[in-house]
Amino acid sequence: MITLTDSNGLKRYLAPAAIARVDEACTSSQWHGICAIVRMFDGQVLEVKQRADDIVRLITESKG
Repeated sequence: MITLTDSNGLKRYLAPAAIARVDEACTSSQWHGICAIVRMFDGQVLEVKQRADDIVRLITESKG
């Protein structure tokens, strides 16, 4: 499991295998503290405060 913080400051615990895609947030979203958009295989979309590069690193580390 990896831990991400959503736009409301709540911690989300996610199974890396459930993550379909991680994208950098656009500039206007970053202005509001959202650094990445995480899309799940079940269709959920999470706006999180961690950077996309950091999320990818967490996913990689959890598999090792």
